[in-house]
Amino acid sequence: MNLFFKIISYIFQPLLIPTFSVVMLMQLSIYDVVGNYYKIFAIFGTFLFTAFLPALPILIMYHKGQIKDLFISEKKDRTIPYLFAFLSYLFWIIFLSQILDFPTSFVAIAIGTVISIFLMIFINLKWKISAHGAGMGGFVGALIAVSFILNINPLSLIILSLIISALVIISRIYLKAHTFSQALAGFSLGAACVILSSFIYSFFK
Repeated sequence: MNLFFKIISYIFQPLLIPTFSVVMLMQLSIYDVVGNYYKIFAIFGTFLFTAFLPALPILIMYHKGQIKDLFISEKKDRTIPYLFAFLSYLFWIIFLSQILDFPTSFVAIAIGTVISIFLMIFINLKWKISAHGAGMGGFVGALIAVSFILNINPLSLIILSLIISALVIISRIYLKAHTFSQALAGFSLGAACVILSSFIYSFFK
């Protein structure tokens, strides 16, 4: 069981969630008109700015022995990686909006993700909130936002994402990485930031 929850934690770690989201987004019918090169570029660019680059300081700190594991279990060690991730995700927004010319409504979802990271930087100074929870919350929030934007009803996907989110939260608690309140707070923060960002954009557009 311990191995199973570790695998869940690695597969659905927060740095990979934006890439999973863009992969799913590229399957929507509205992107049928674009070529495969565009889709590959969108997925690769997202991976670069939201996974590869934010992972670099973590890997460097781990190699130097400044952190004891790749999940950065100690709250005090998370500030620098979070700040680096925040800056990298800002470039992701520029990539989506200026280079890929993503619809502004979809960019608003990415902005919500960046806002959640920004808030986590300050929350983490006082309390260890779950990044895994925030990542999954953002994923669920993105599905809800997309269904609102496109007026579709991906109920099965939302249910599946909630089941996966529950597994991720259970895994973080089982592995003693977080308490239930820390994991739930992370999920709530991620979902709220993405959903509110999308709805506020829709209200003022």
